Amino acid sequence: MEVWEKVYLKDTKFLDSTHGKVGCVICHGGNSTTEDKDTAHQAIIIDPSENGCNTCHEDIALLNETSLHTNLTGFTTKLEARGGDMSEGSPLDTAFENHCQQCHTTCGQCHVSRPDELGGGLVSSHTFKRTPSMQNNCVACHGARVGDEYLGGNEGIPADVHWTQETMTCSACHGQELHGSGAMVDNRYSNTAAAACEDCHEDVWTDTAAIPQHEQHIGDLECQVCHSVAYKNCYGCHIALDEEGIPCRTTEPSQLLFEIGLNPIRSSERPYKYVVLRHAPTCVSTCDFYGEDLFPEFDNAPTWKYATPHNIQLHTPQNESCNSCHGNADIFLTEDDVDPAEREANRGVIVIQVPAPQ
Repeated sequence: MEVWEKVYLKDTKFLDSTHGKVGCVICHGGNSTTEDKDTAHQAIIIDPSENGCNTCHEDIALLNETSLHTNLTGFTTKLEARGGDMSEGSPLDTAFENHCQQCHTTCGQCHVSRPDELGGGLVSSHTFKRTPSMQNNCVACHGARVGDEYLGGNEGIPADVHWTQETMTCSACHGQELHGSGAMVDNRYSNTAAAACEDCHEDVWTDTAAIPQHEQHIGDLECQVCHSVAYKNCYGCHIALDEEGIPCRTTEPSQLLFEIGLNPIRSSERPYKYVVLRHAPTCVSTCDFYGEDLFPEFDNAPTWKYATPHNIQLHTPQNESCNSCHGNADIFLTEDDVDPAEREANRGVIVIQVPAPQ
């Protein structure tokens, strides 16, 4: 056996760590009583996740099935809302398994390695990180939209003020709720423990706020309506298998846009009338490779979705003055902004009459 075959962990410091002292087989299974490589690796668990972590982290592991990172319910509810048949073995279920399941993640893909979807690989030898690496874990998956917005990766659009002024990482706002809430939710906005601006900015979220604009618009406007700038919108996603049977996809060019529309998920937690909307890449023919008319009720769900862009600014073009927003049809999602094939699906979020100038 070659030397490189004998040693996977060159850094012996790991053996002195909390996880190192537990021993390999507690998490990964296998047979530790033999020196034969093949025998030792029989029944090995490469990525143990909640079934391995629950030995020590039972309270967190019990929540795992309700984590959107694990169950991907945010995807399935949208497919079913459009009339998609997600029963086991159906064409849409096959499409989901081939493509969407790639976004499923495990405990280790946040806390010890890079996500499999990005090629995997340990972040720092076998050292476990209580707080995931923003660059190697969070942005590795959420980079095309959130990462570019937050870090200033979109040309001409500044980075988020929380990054430029305070160098806040993802975990400053997003914490234990990512493990799951203990209750099944339809999407990330259904988790009542999700991060909210007023968690830190409580003083501006009152009807006696010192800033007149906050006092006047409280409850009617999502914070991002005034404090976000243009963000990425995606279109025309089509999935398929290539000639070698490998899942692939194509999309139309994305656009940096800022669109205010009506709130599609209005509730007591999110009472706003106006919110910013992001276009999702799903279209009626997204899954046509797997069968015809897989979304028979496509118009039941909007393609312009409730959004929380991560490019917050104190001063923005639309909050320079009252009439930078009022009467400015360029920043409201009107019928002319929506693809005719998607207008019925987005009827509930399209702004019919732009607020009048002041």
